[in-house]
Amino acid sequence: MSSKSLLSFVIYGFLLLSPCNSLKDTADEGTREYFHTLKINSLPPSEVCKESSKAVNEGSSSLKLVHRFGPCNPHRTSTAPASSANDILRRDKLRVDSIIQARRSVNLTSSVEHMKSSVPFYGLSKITASDYIVNVGIGTPKKEMPLIFDTGSGLIWTQCKPCKACYPKVPVFDPTKSASFKGLPCSSKLCQAIGQGCSSSKCTYESAYVDNSSSTGTWATETISFSHLKYDFENVLIGCSDQVSGDSDGESGIMGLNREPISFASQTANIYNKLFSYCIPSTPGSTGHLTFGGKVSNDVRFSPVSKTAPSSDYDIKMTGISVGGRKLLIDASAFKIASTIDSGAVLTRLPPKAYSTLRSVFREMLKGYPLSAQDIFLDTCYDFSNYSTVAIPSISVFFEGGVEMDIDVSGIMLQYPPGSKVYCLAFAELDDEVSIFGNFQQKTYTIVFDGAKERIGFAPGGCD
Repeated sequence: MSSKSLLSFVIYGFLLLSPCNSLKDTADEGTREYFHTLKINSLPPSEVCKESSKAVNEGSSSLKLVHRFGPCNPHRTSTAPASSANDILRRDKLRVDSIIQARRSVNLTSSVEHMKSSVPFYGLSKITASDYIVNVGIGTPKKEMPLIFDTGSGLIWTQCKPCKACYPKVPVFDPTKSASFKGLPCSSKLCQAIGQGCSSSKCTYESAYVDNSSSTGTWATETISFSHLKYDFENVLIGCSDQVSGDSDGESGIMGLNREPISFASQTANIYNKLFSYCIPSTPGSTGHLTFGGKVSNDVRFSPVSKTAPSSDYDIKMTGISVGGRKLLIDASAFKIASTIDSGAVLTRLPPKAYSTLRSVFREMLKGYPLSAQDIFLDTCYDFSNYSTVAIPSISVFFEGGVEMDIDVSGIMLQYPPGSKVYCLAFAELDDEVSIFGNFQQKTYTIVFDGAKERIGFAPGGCD
């Protein structure tokens, strides 16, 4: 499958009617739209990049966020083998499995004990499946490096020269050409806390993921910069990888943003107070943004981070779901464990009781359309071959603190397989009591991570 055809995996057609998806109070109930009218389109996605109207301006602590397979990614490698839609969903399932594995294994007693636990505190067991990239300046003078942004990882790393095995046709950082690069010595206390060994007096790390991809290299401190900022971030701890394995299409490494001490959010806490936000665009042909610090809009509605969450994760309590304006009758016990808000997971995964209720009501509201064959990953699919438009119900998710998030229409159904007129409900069941809120359902919203106040916020219209 080509990279172009892969894009249609996450593009849903064009809206004839796009009701305002927002956080609504009950006073607005009489004016709300509970169905979306969707135009079915199996044409290839556009290869023209559409810039967000919320541009990244001079002096802004913002980075442009792009889909790695989309036309907005300048580092996209057209000759790189593209994953099939099945492979994307397979890797997404592995990502979810790794989140569950990490939750079960992590030691919650303290950050020090966490470092010593069987799951290292920089998240080595989690597969980074995210398809969204930001360009970050590394070194002095700076070299722009495309990094996957990931709220589920702490480690910041990029591939470096001399490289034994690196991703082809994407930038490789050369530390010998940077005046600010400092390798972390084995004798340092920091190396003793986070290192996994030494090689030629250099502090080493190995990040192995459950999909058999990996990053191996040495720890260092380096200067990080954003293209629109006049100042730099000095002495940021990063991983300099001389050996990587796994699939790549346009990225050179990872920018970890979880709650661990070595994440970029934590290392810049004295500047941004652990506050950052992002908006994932509705299609791979558009841009979003990743922003650090700034003033929080009054439109943002917050939910507190769960006190029982693993110390590295961003977890909040999901309290309910509605479909087509109809609040689902789901027992509260289905949401007894907080939901992980994850930028790397694609589909939203729900506990069995919650998912079966959602699926049942969704199918009831679409009973006039023919069901398609079930897939190993998706079990509620429809063949819209005989339709030019379809009416699909709205879906809202409720979180603790009175937060109601109306899922954007682009996050309700996905076209699968690419190029067909088969569309599937973009939710899945998780064989666990944990739920994971994926990036597919986060699209077009500003998602605010306020680490200092331990809360996560949502506001509509984040990319436009």
